[in-house]
Amino acid sequence: MSSIDLVILGMLSEKPQSAYDLQKDVDDHHFARWTKISTPSIYRKVLQLREKGYIRGQSVPGDRFAEKTVYSITDSGRAYFERLMHTCAAQPVPLLFDFNVVIANLNKMERPQALDLIARLRESISASARSTRVNAERYPDIPLVGKTIFAQQELLYHSLLEWLNSFEFQFRRE
Repeated sequence: MSSIDLVILGMLSEKPQSAYDLQKDVDDHHFARWTKISTPSIYRKVLQLREKGYIRGQSVPGDRFAEKTVYSITDSGRAYFERLMHTCAAQPVPLLFDFNVVIANLNKMERPQALDLIARLRESISASARSTRVNAERYPDIPLVGKTIFAQQELLYHSLLEWLNSFEFQFRRE
């Protein structure tokens, strides 16, 4: 399953766009915060999707007389998009957090250093929660699907902070 395929095909199902416009939309919608996608990989993926016949490109005059290619989704691209949506919705949801390797190695640190790392982790999670809240407030007119992702992230950060508090309590008693 490819998240980037879903993002690109989903955006192109709304309206035809150039690769540059797709990159701007990914940045503007903060997709990198929600899924594994990087802005530089978009152009390469657009070319791959075009090769497979999922999208087509049409050259049009751009700004200052330069030509640009505007991409649109094909019928086979729409079918592929729907298959990906069903596949993604049906698969297990992995919760992979890079900070878990820190947690797994805390017992190899001196106690004061380990507690400092827990405090740093708490601040990182809290900062991420604040950032999500700020972004949710910054974009009050986004569709429900965007709002619900902000709400999901806030709940996850809140749950992670509760979990970290419980873990720290147990770690201190150990």
